[in-house]
Parts: sequence; structure tokens; C-alpha cells
Amino acid sequence: MKAALHTPLATRRGLLQAAAATLLAGARPAWPAADAFTWVPAEADGAALAEQLDQGVARGELLNLHGVFVTRGGRVLVERYYPGPDDRWGRPLGPVAHGPLVPHDLRSVSKSVVGLLYGIALAEGRVPAPDTPLLDVFAAHADLARDEPRRAIRVADALGMSMGQAWNEDLPYNDPRNSEIAMERSADRIRYVLDRPIVAAPGTQWR
Repeated sequence: MKAALHTPLATRRGLLQAAAATLLAGARPAWPAADAFTWVPAEADGAALAEQLDQGVARGELLNLHGVFVTRGGRVLVERYYPGPDDRWGRPLGPVAHGPLVPHDLRSVSKSVVGLLYGIALAEGRVPAPDTPLLDVFAAHADLARDEPRRAIRVADALGMSMGQAWNEDLPYNDPRNSEIAMERSADRIRYVLDRPIVAAPGTQWR
């Protein structure tokens, strides 16, 4: 699912730091209420949560759920995998028996994981601040910083998917003009991304 982000930098930074602080502190998440399915909090017995997941899938309340992995305090509470359809760059793979060693096509969920990991690392002082020029992080591509508009791209713009560069995934994945496919086929994926033409001021348009 793609949705525009118009959150100011300060708010984004606050959200990331708050998320990191919550995870580091081990605070219990506020599970959303649902009429058809009520979550058992992670602190509860893992077996109870696993049983509820199994029942939810069996009753059709949890559609197309492929895997659930829950840890708490260094202990695995739940590890469950369910069969379901998957695809690879738009090519259907049919029913797949998902499991811990079965590759899975990942899309937008990766953004959330990266954002949370960055927030944790930011709270620990391990990564540059969100307003750091992005090219400062990639010393091997420092030559690109000579382009002043490109120099304006910040870490926060990368996290918010608003780097202001040309990118087109609206084409089929078997089309070599699809930006993701072109990136995968390039000799240097990082440089391919950082070197895309600038089409908007960084931080102003989501793509």
C-alpha cells in the first residue's frame, strides 16, 4: 500500500524516537480493538496467542496471513507459518507452504522495519541525525555531493520516501524501465538510487 507522507521533519523525528523508546523500554503495545478478532497481548502465554492465531486463520478472520513471529524479553513466544499465495516481482508463485527458511517477497513492510531500526539506533546515538545530508552517510559516493540539489537530500527524506528523485515502479516488473528492476540489474544498487535525476525539492513529494 502506498500513501503520501506530509509529516514535518520534527514530527517524524519524534515518532521515530518515541517508537525506539517504546521498544527499548519494553512497553506493551496498544493493540487495536477488533470485533471479529481480539489480540492476546504479547505478555500473555505464547501458547494462547498461537492458538488464537490458528483459530483466526481457520475461521477466515485472518486472511492471507503467512507468518507470525513474536519475541518478548529475548524469549520466543510465538512462531507460526500458514500456507498462502505469494509472488516474485509480480509473477504469481501460487500456493506456498511458508516457513522460516522459505523466501518471501517483501514490499512496504520493509519501510516500517527500517524506520523502527533507525529509531532504535538513533535513540542509542549510533546513527546520524535525520537532518544529516544523506550523501554524508555514503562516503564511497561522495562525488555525487558536488551536485547541490542532490546534496540537499537528508536522511529524513530517505526515511520518508521523499528524496525528490525520479522513480517509477508503475511499470510491470518484467519491464526493464521499472526502477526497481533497473536497480536490481545495476552494477551498484546504492549508486543507482543515489544518482537518480532530481525532479523535485527533497522533502516535498512522496514517491
